[in-house]
Amino acid sequence: MEDNSNAAQDLNVENKEEQNDEDYKNKYLYLLAEVDNYKKSKEKELVEYIKYSNEKLISDMLKVLDDFDSVLKQDKDEKIIALRKAFVSVLSYYGLEEMEVVGKEFSSDIAEAVATEENEKEKGKIIEEVQKGYKLNGKIIRYPKVKISI
Repeated sequence: MEDNSNAAQDLNVENKEEQNDEDYKNKYLYLLAEVDNYKKSKEKELVEYIKYSNEKLISDMLKVLDDFDSVLKQDKDEKIIALRKAFVSVLSYYGLEEMEVVGKEFSSDIAEAVATEENEKEKGKIIEEVQKGYKLNGKIIRYPKVKISI
């Protein structure tokens, strides 16, 4: 009888050890997955940070671009056109793109209306761009100011 109870105790101890091993293994795998998720999350944050780290600088440079545009409204000097084109090319390299909104249906998600004009033919459309809008890597950093037809 004593052998049976010792054998039962040994079996019970073995089962508990196997259960503990399984619990530790599951906890280890869970923590491994948590660390992996944390790494992926931090990598994604870093990519986003790098992608938009120049946003403030580029936003400030838009004032220079506006100055080019106002000079070009008064005088279509080829040298100024070439300088503006080179400047836009450098900013484009860093992800800046001009928004093209004239002729599109007006939406406050893509533009800011600053003026209206009656025009039954093109009702609800953007008819003029008062100030250009820009995106940086797909994110709008300055909404265009536009005139819409009503």
